[in-house]
Amino acid sequence: MFRASQNSDLGCWLTKLEFAANLHNPRAGVNSTFTMNMRRYIPDHAATTVPILALLFAAHYFFSRGEPLHKGIEPVDSAPAFYEHWQMPREQEPLDIDAGLQRLELDDAARDRVIRRLFDEGRFQQARTELLQVAALAVRREDEARLGDTLALLGEVAIEQQELSAAEIYLQEALYLSMERDDPLATARAYRLLGKLNIRSRELARRASNSYDELWQARNSIARGYLRGVDDKLERVIREDLEIRRYGAAADAWEAKASYYDKLHDDYQAQLARVEAARLFASTGQTAHVERLLNSIDRGVLGDNGYAEIEAEIRGLVDQYRQDEIKSSQARDYQMLYRHYLRLGEVERAWQFRIKSSETLASASERLLYQRQASVIAVLFNSNFAMERARKYLDRAGMLYDENGMSEQLSETREMEARIF
Repeated sequence: MFRASQNSDLGCWLTKLEFAANLHNPRAGVNSTFTMNMRRYIPDHAATTVPILALLFAAHYFFSRGEPLHKGIEPVDSAPAFYEHWQMPREQEPLDIDAGLQRLELDDAARDRVIRRLFDEGRFQQARTELLQVAALAVRREDEARLGDTLALLGEVAIEQQELSAAEIYLQEALYLSMERDDPLATARAYRLLGKLNIRSRELARRASNSYDELWQARNSIARGYLRGVDDKLERVIREDLEIRRYGAAADAWEAKASYYDKLHDDYQAQLARVEAARLFASTGQTAHVERLLNSIDRGVLGDNGYAEIEAEIRGLVDQYRQDEIKSSQARDYQMLYRHYLRLGEVERAWQFRIKSSETLASASERLLYQRQASVIAVLFNSNFAMERARKYLDRAGMLYDENGMSEQLSETREMEARIF
């Protein structure tokens, strides 16, 4: 009640001031009506709030008049130190194939050469299939030590491929076997690799969020017509998204690049950018985006023959994706059979289906594994839990290394802990 009364008094006071001012105004009749009409849209509390804010602004301007007008946000070439730290790429522990294969002590020289060649050629999925053959042989011979080492190496390879869910399965299996054999060093190594897995998960989430942020900034600059440096920024976004296997985000960046060229009235480059976006969307099975982009391409710029070739190529990529989907479905069926026979206790037969699943996926496109990914916000949020898991696993690994006097491994583990952020 008091507040309502107070507002009413302020309103009356303001009205009286307006009336007094109109007495000395030669156009009082006109202005009085205008003022009373405008008064309906001014809240009562504005009578005291606006003068106070004006006074504060005047004081701020008086004391800071010698400083830059937009201190801290003027366009500069170098970013603030904290942003550079957030952007700074972290050195990841490299995949040491030689050490992994030495631990396995393969008695098959031909297979050892094949595995090394596949890794040298970057054919990780085929190399995983060969390693699964080694693991199946260890199962047949009931050699748990070699099986555990093979699973640990499979986990490392999956981390390198950014297949983090598959890597966790392999490493958890290796951890279980090492704990069952009461092997503290193998257990510590499994814990350390699980820590590496979660550090990688955090790193990928950070890189995805940085790339998303840069793409948003580029889009904002294009919309406002500030085109300086936008092309370089979009090139960096595309390169980063392709490295972390976020093909849909890279396609979005190509679309932004098309808008950039539209602003420059470079129709040819704009159409080529849309073609690149359509190729990426086609490779990941996002057919709705493919159709939208094909319909937006100007045939007059590319020519009828050029457009026909591009359309045939993109349709071929869509067909390839559909074939890869069939292979993915077959691989899932083999995995289900693997689990089925594993529950029945037919371990050797189960591993045959596990190998078949890997062979089927090895013949599919690598992009099939990354065609559906969570949003950047979800990935970044979940990476907070990855940091906690990494710290837990590395603490356990460090404890085991410390208890067994492995000072070098302990030091390396502590260095890995410094990369958790």
